[in-house]
Amino acid sequence: MKQTMQMKTPHLFAIKVIDKLPGFFKPRRYLYHCVRCKWSFVVNDGRRGALRPIAEEGTTLTRDEVVARASTFAAGPCPAMRRVTEAHLHLNGSNGNGSNGHHPANSESPGHPEQPLR
Repeated sequence: MKQTMQMKTPHLFAIKVIDKLPGFFKPRRYLYHCVRCKWSFVVNDGRRGALRPIAEEGTTLTRDEVVARASTFAAGPCPAMRRVTEAHLHLNGSNGNGSNGHHPANSESPGHPEQPLR
């Protein structure tokens, strides 16, 4: 369940056209900025289809961070939504209770005994 929830939470991008590189047949560059997690990516940087994650506030990214961020670009999961999903699963999945704190109907709990339907 957790894996399927994360796969449904891609980035939510605001896209800005940056400029066109000099030369004939050079692609236009785009800045993709996720409004949820604040990660930014430059697409078509140098050649068509190239993707480059950008660090916040001028800091440099390590090679592992670049690979990790680039792998989430197309289908997610967005880190901001991952935190929301984990919090949601933690709240709803604790102690076997439902989201409102009640036990499921098929659990063994004190109360009225179940009678078979006729």
